[in-house]
Amino acid sequence: MTAARMRARARLTMVSDAGADGWPSHVRVRPARAEDAAEVRAMHERCTPETRRLRYFTSAPRLPESALARLLVPRDGVSLVAVAPDGSIGALATLFHPADERVGELALLVEDAWQGHGLGTALLCALVDEAAARGLTGLRAHVLPWNRRMLALFDRAGLVVRRGYEDGVVLVEADVPPNAVAAGRCA
Repeated sequence: MTAARMRARARLTMVSDAGADGWPSHVRVRPARAEDAAEVRAMHERCTPETRRLRYFTSAPRLPESALARLLVPRDGVSLVAVAPDGSIGALATLFHPADERVGELALLVEDAWQGHGLGTALLCALVDEAAARGLTGLRAHVLPWNRRMLALFDRAGLVVRRGYEDGVVLVEADVPPNAVAAGRCA
């Protein structure tokens, strides 16, 4: 990804009329940095055990330092964070893709108080845009069968989705649209 594209992604801003119920009305989405560790750790701790279980398949309240470092600055991929005006982080979205593969794996975590306002869809679209910029042709996610919000997220984003089961979880696969844009629907 070019430096100009990363700066453009860093300026991606999402505005909502929510605000009143704990979700900030103005959220900036930018690439994650190692310096975000304390805020991302705090966000994980604010999430309910069920939200953590849906993302990591475990409800452990604290991420190991090594896992946190890999999530913030993945060697093979990119992570995005949603930042409120006060600097708190309420969401983390990650795209993993080894250099020799054309399909990336994505994962999202949106803090409970920030859910239900379209932030997950915006983050998914930003990851689709990142995947397109990196020349990926497809995306996949492993989702617990009862994680209805995550399963519906792909549909809301307008992606062509295939679903199957693998080791007791739903494997969601989607093609990366050739002209992906991170605005509303991804396709």
